[in-house]
Amino acid sequence: MFGDDSDVAKRIDRSIMDLIIVDMLPYSVVEGTAFKRLNFFDPAGPRRYKPKSEKYYRTTLMPSTYEAVVQHMKKLLLEAEWVSFTTDVWTNPTNTCSLLSFTGHFVHQSMRRKVILSVMELEADHTGEYLASKLKDAINMWNLQDKVHLGVRDNGANIVCAMRLAEIADIGCVSHTLQLVIHDALFTQTSVEAVIKKSRRIVTHFKHSEQACRKLEDCQKSCGTPSHKLLQDVETRWNSSYIMLERLIEQKRAVNLFSVEQGGISTLSASEWELAERIVHILQPFYAATLELSSDDSCMSIIVPLTVMLLGKLQSTSDDHGLLQLKAALRDCMNRRFAHVKQQPHIIAATLLDPRFKDAYFTAEEKAAAKTEIVKFLRSVQRGDYVGGASDDQPSTSSQAYEMPTAGTSLMMSLWEAHDNLQLQQT
Repeated sequence: MFGDDSDVAKRIDRSIMDLIIVDMLPYSVVEGTAFKRLNFFDPAGPRRYKPKSEKYYRTTLMPSTYEAVVQHMKKLLLEAEWVSFTTDVWTNPTNTCSLLSFTGHFVHQSMRRKVILSVMELEADHTGEYLASKLKDAINMWNLQDKVHLGVRDNGANIVCAMRLAEIADIGCVSHTLQLVIHDALFTQTSVEAVIKKSRRIVTHFKHSEQACRKLEDCQKSCGTPSHKLLQDVETRWNSSYIMLERLIEQKRAVNLFSVEQGGISTLSASEWELAERIVHILQPFYAATLELSSDDSCMSIIVPLTVMLLGKLQSTSDDHGLLQLKAALRDCMNRRFAHVKQQPHIIAATLLDPRFKDAYFTAEEKAAAKTEIVKFLRSVQRGDYVGGASDDQPSTSSQAYEMPTAGTSLMMSLWEAHDNLQLQQT
């Protein structure tokens, strides 16, 4: 048998610990019957490794592994020149525990890194003062006092206050802002809400009946529609409602046939199907933008172009039968909630420096303000007196509604096709 202190036994222990950590398994996996059957040295040979208990991994190996990872991360962060972070408050479904995340984003040896540095339990009321103290604790723990460049947070009043009290330059989550735009402009309309609720009841019927699903499959074959399951939405997420409606429209013929042959559901009327199609038609660019913003390699520089692209999709056209009111409401909300983006130095500087966009989405005044901000930043870094945060001097840009560049705004175009056409015209 290998001794507990032998190099081979230690390597096997570390591999099991790695399995538990990477796949996020419970410690109790090592107490399972099948796990104890494993012969780590040679499945066909004699057993030479003595399995360790759950307690060993939980109280001995995990703390030492965690400390090793911490030291490695501190070394990486020491070599990083700037670190930005994202943060959010999460509460478990039973409302017994709230956590504050602190995820670092930085460049190390020409590679972008994203690391969850801290997940802190919130034991007091989520006031701005309390959240600010928690953020400062995370910053101090990782020695980032002079390296924090920018924090990304949601639009809650408490976290906005926390960033201000902690004196951290910050920006709101654009995906969350889009969520608010859709909710304010679209889902508060009575007719839209009625269609979504009725659609939800239809999908719920199939979710709760295996027999109904089998009958729907027969209807799909008869109608020649794809054999896809209907998708249930989550009331608090507009994109899930969009996905539900999109799938329901795809299965329109099969659902209507099921309603005629089997009954049991109240399908949408002709006018309701038409409204559902309009909703999906309008929300498709917003859904594409949300996916773009949510990708791991998303950059702040896409905020201004995406905003302009979305507003371009909302311009009135001759084909807007039944869409004028929806589009007007969305335009108003977009202009109100995103009026500030061209006034934030970090956003305009990032956009100007992105070779995909450069100055295509700025007026002459906005270009000058962005260049001034970049030069000011470079000079402060050269002097060594930059400690992160936004400039006190905000660019004097207008908060008027955006105008779409002359690149065409057909709703049939993909989200970025207008930008691509704009680049071709300029070339």
